[in-house]
Amino acid sequence: MDSPAASLSAASAHTQVDTILDIVARETKVDRARLQLDARTDDLGIGSLDLTLVVFEIESHFGIEIPFAPEPPVDKSMTVGMLVDQVLRILEARANKSVGG
Repeated sequence: MDSPAASLSAASAHTQVDTILDIVARETKVDRARLQLDARTDDLGIGSLDLTLVVFEIESHFGIEIPFAPEPPVDKSMTVGMLVDQVLRILEARANKSVGG
């Protein structure tokens, strides 16, 4: 299955990823350079409260609603890329909905 970024224009997806990572950095006080897509949020010191604040800020910025997701399995921590991918999927679905109907 292709990543949502594959169906968005490359420039648009790149800009959106940058915006998401900028929000994560700002809200968590984690150096932007450390926010690699494979970085685990717990390794970065991003706790659940910080992650909640990030989600609220992303929702506000993009005008979307990110559905509540259960905690990742104990052996699979949330990564920055998982958050980015979820936001891109929601943005892609919204774009497809507005184009199709």
